[in-house]
Amino acid sequence: MSFINTIYQIIINALFPLSNEEKVVLNYSPREAYDLLPKSITPPIENTISAFAYKDPRVTKLIWHIKYKKSKRAITIGGYALTQMLDRSRLDLQNKSNLIDPVCVLIPMPITPQRRKERGFNQCELLTDEIKRLDKENRIVIINNLLLRIHNIAHQTLKDRAARLESTKGIFSINKEIMKLNNVNIKEYNNMTIEQLKKTQIVIIDDVITTGSTMREAMDTLKSAGFENVIGISLAH
Repeated sequence: MSFINTIYQIIINALFPLSNEEKVVLNYSPREAYDLLPKSITPPIENTISAFAYKDPRVTKLIWHIKYKKSKRAITIGGYALTQMLDRSRLDLQNKSNLIDPVCVLIPMPITPQRRKERGFNQCELLTDEIKRLDKENRIVIINNLLLRIHNIAHQTLKDRAARLESTKGIFSINKEIMKLNNVNIKEYNNMTIEQLKKTQIVIIDDVITTGSTMREAMDTLKSAGFENVIGISLAH
């Protein structure tokens, strides 16, 4: 299978050669990319932060390589940048609250089963896996199936703000099977009970935040289920 994938990648690269922006950004080391790519200045919505400004062509190409080509190089760069933002957000949250639990729970922005079948993977899971790989202090727990996406939405480009907000309502739900495990230690989740989990910092990881309507709906869904400390971090805005 790896041989077939290699041949496929060679054909794709021959048909669609790298642009100058792609060559530049994919030649960066993760540290260089974080230092050199333009930062996102304004938080997309309350309690969220983003690493890079999406409109920069290099950032756009970086996201494209993660989202559609599953590029290991791009994922490594993205994971490093998100780790820097995660460290910054944890310091800010600890300064503003009484949260002292060293554990941080990452939730990759979910996709529907249909979208997973079409694409073959969830790019946000690839990014959280890379963040976990960089977690030398073992403070990060990933939960892929707590937040579920139950509806796809059409592309938002031509919609105004009100229409975008309306279209994202009800697209997420909480996994009821996990919530049934209340008062039971969940070993794969760092031996946390559901009640402990509700008080732990929850971070939703996404590749791009545009208007923030999808992230807001995801955060609100978790908060409505009793999770107290929910923030969102994206690679670009």
